[in-house]
This record gives sequence, C-alpha cells and structure tokens, in this order.
Amino acid sequence: MATNALAAHGWCVVSNLLSPAQTQALATECMVMHDARLLMPARVGADHAATLLRGDHTRWFLPEALSAPQQAFADRIDVLRIALSRNLLLGLVDSESHYAVYTPGAGYARHLDCLRNNDARVISAVFYLNDAWQDAEGGALRLYLADQSYQDVFPRAGTLVLFLSAQFEHEVLPATRHRMSIACWMRQRMIGATC
Repeated sequence: MATNALAAHGWCVVSNLLSPAQTQALATECMVMHDARLLMPARVGADHAATLLRGDHTRWFLPEALSAPQQAFADRIDVLRIALSRNLLLGLVDSESHYAVYTPGAGYARHLDCLRNNDARVISAVFYLNDAWQDAEGGALRLYLADQSYQDVFPRAGTLVLFLSAQFEHEVLPATRHRMSIACWMRQRMIGATC
C-alpha cells in the first residue's frame, strides 16, 4: 500500500491508478493538445523563469474547467490525497497538476520539487501515459536516495510514482520518443520557508 511505502521509504510506485481506458483517454488528450501547440515551454520556480534545466512543454489543469479524462484523474488523486493525509498526518489540502511532454532528447536536470520560500508541496506524483514503453527508449525518472544510490522508474502507461517533494532530488533522463506524463503535487497550507 502507498501509505506504508511512503512512511517507510519516502517514495513508492503504484500500478493501475486508473483503468487502461482512462489512461489512454488522458494520453490521447495530451498528445492532441501537444500537436495543437497548446502546451507551453516549461518554466521553473515561483517566478516562472525560463531555463535550460528542463526541456518539457506543459499545460496546467484548470480545476474549474477539467475535461472528462482530467476529472477522472483528479477524482482518483483526491481520494489518494485524503487517504495519505489521514494515515500519515500530512495536512494535505489540495493538489495541482499539469500535462508534461518531453520531445526526443529532452530531459530535466537534477532538482527538488520545492519552491523557494514555499513549503506547500509535500508529495510529488508523476503519472505516466506512454503505451508500450521499452526500457531501451530511456526517459526514466531517476530518484536519488538517501544512501547515495538511485532508483530509475521507466514511464510506462498507468504507472504512478509518489515521493516526498522536499526529500528526493530527481531528474528526467532523455528518451528516444515523445514522453508524456501528468505531474502532480499534493499540497499543505504554506507554513514557512524550507527550501
């Protein structure tokens, strides 16, 4: 169970968050938006600065205007957020999500999912939308662990990765094909500066 794994290790992988049909609907919507140039070059930090550290294009989910596929994802994440918050006493109050598409060769340098002077992000979640992904295609999420080792998670459709935002540095390794995901952060009310 995700709660036990997060409590023990600070990260975990969850399979089958959504049905294959729901995952495919998100993948289709993401690629249609990408092809229509509705995803924008990603920026970093609270000031949304342009950077060479990351090469993805993103489109934020608008809570007041979710599509049917996005609503299915948001509903499931909300159930998970409430369970994690209750069982681990995390004080999670909401979440934010966006589509992310990396074109072949693009990546995201090693970083923490923690905005400067803002500790609202508690749990980072990445949900993958890539059908029939092969390890040889690259594109792994590399999580750096406390013992100086790392764990690679390949972006196979239906896989959800959860980890503590302020604890795990991570990077996205380049892939040989388009790599699609939903990046999500489960948040608490901001308490203070920790990053």
